[in-house]
Amino acid sequence: MYENNNYTYTANYSPEEPEPPKNGGKKAAKAAALVLSAALVGGASGFGGSYIANNMQQPAEQTISENAQAGSDDNAAVQTEAPADQASSDKEDTSLGNLLNIDSKNSEELTDSEIIKRATPSVVLISSTFTEAGQKGTATGIVLSEDGYIITNCHVIQTTYEDLVNTNANPFSNPFSFFGGGYEVESKTVKADKVVVTMSDDSEHEAEIIGFDESTDLAILKIDVEGLIPAAIGNSDDLALGDKAITLGYPLGLGLSASGGMIAGLDKELTTELSNGGTAPITLIQTDAAINNGNSGGPLLNSKGEVVGITSSKIGGANVDSVGFAIPITDAMPILDDLMNKGYVSTPKMGITGTDISSVVQRYYNLPVSSGVMVVSVEADSCAAAAGIAEGDVIVAVDGKEIDGMDGLVAAKNRHKPGETMTVTLARSDGNIDIDIVLDESPEEADDNS
Repeated sequence: MYENNNYTYTANYSPEEPEPPKNGGKKAAKAAALVLSAALVGGASGFGGSYIANNMQQPAEQTISENAQAGSDDNAAVQTEAPADQASSDKEDTSLGNLLNIDSKNSEELTDSEIIKRATPSVVLISSTFTEAGQKGTATGIVLSEDGYIITNCHVIQTTYEDLVNTNANPFSNPFSFFGGGYEVESKTVKADKVVVTMSDDSEHEAEIIGFDESTDLAILKIDVEGLIPAAIGNSDDLALGDKAITLGYPLGLGLSASGGMIAGLDKELTTELSNGGTAPITLIQTDAAINNGNSGGPLLNSKGEVVGITSSKIGGANVDSVGFAIPITDAMPILDDLMNKGYVSTPKMGITGTDISSVVQRYYNLPVSSGVMVVSVEADSCAAAAGIAEGDVIVAVDGKEIDGMDGLVAAKNRHKPGETMTVTLARSDGNIDIDIVLDESPEEADDNS
């Protein structure tokens, strides 16, 4: 359940349908017709939260100067047990540098039981405690390196809760208001103050939160252990509809459980709501393998036993069945690398704010196009300013591909790294022109107006 842009953790998750966007137009009609909600899937005691609605309307004015991008199931959960041992010959060169190459080393197709046996030592239970929020929950993680780095979702180690705050701080100014009223609900976002990782051999280790990024829903933990068996990392770019897909994790307090299915969709462009009230576009893999509360941060495995996705969310509702989503591992690895080495994500920055071009905006400003982004402001000394982009310019394409609004522009920008060149197409009354922009890097703690 997602309420007021805050994660709401409940023991018994009951999905709610989002209200249709207030704005008109084709996108609003399509979103209203879908009437779907999606929940992040965390632990058996709660972790569940932000809905992800396809084709949601965005605010009229947004910024792309910061990082942007987070129901029922009839598949039976299969209880599995960790293997008693793991042959040393199974260990591969899975250092972080090697993993980031995302080079598949195993060409052999495996049976379901072989896939589960291979992956089990690399799948861990994560228990998070949020003392300030009065919450606890469990989820799943993936062993990334032999020296104790663990992958999971950001919403596993971060929560937003509602606190009752007395707005009359001075009891002497109005004692009746101080003791009998003057309260309002305030949303607060906090990270877990204690995270425990339980390995497949039942050993427990307290973890340090190394870094996390809400807009991509990724986080890196570190435990003080050597000699772990890292997960085999595949290439999500090689996936095709109908490929085998297996989820493995700790859902609903049932212990380590697996579910089989297939790749049901690729490049699903969705929008996730952030705890600060903003939104971020995100591209996900769709699968019909069971994803339930507690699967968050666990692996989506291919037929070779390789991780091709990080399970994160599902669509729920009375008329929806087996629609789950995972973050593509190929997209995730560079972000995880930043989180490991910097503690934050090195994101590209243009230094502009813009607004979607609607029919009203087009008529009011007499624009030459009916879709794209109109530049509202440009930061001084930004890469956009250096490239010659000015207030009132209309961006219609990036790197040769048309964009229909801010979501498309942000997504295109985020496919680049700081320092890379991005080609922006501007609409002119006498024809389009292309401008090359060498992207800046967002500061470590960028806000909505940076």
